[in-house]
Amino acid sequence: MNVLSRRRRRADVPDKVELSTGDIPIAEVQWRQRARVAGRVRSMRIQPWAGVPTLECTLVDATGGLAVVFLGRRQVAGIHPGTCLTVEGMVGEHNGRLAMLNPEYDFVTS
Repeated sequence: MNVLSRRRRRADVPDKVELSTGDIPIAEVQWRQRARVAGRVRSMRIQPWAGVPTLECTLVDATGGLAVVFLGRRQVAGIHPGTCLTVEGMVGEHNGRLAMLNPEYDFVTS
């Protein structure tokens, strides 16, 4: 994919994801608390963790960012930079920052 097509894809992505009932802003998540947040995938990378491939996504909203980690996965169908998601799970720590490991997720349609 070239730079021009990436720019077009990002232009089609809404800047703001609307919160639905039960969603909280990412800035309000707390360690060791269950949370449900909505945001846009800003970046993705595959990083081995204890010899297992791990997909790490950064989910952002207007208030901040949160790592969303899928253990044992190289990809998740439909998730790519720009995808709007709602994720729910226990907030923990991964590589020194707040993260959700293997959360439940749903795609947000505008």
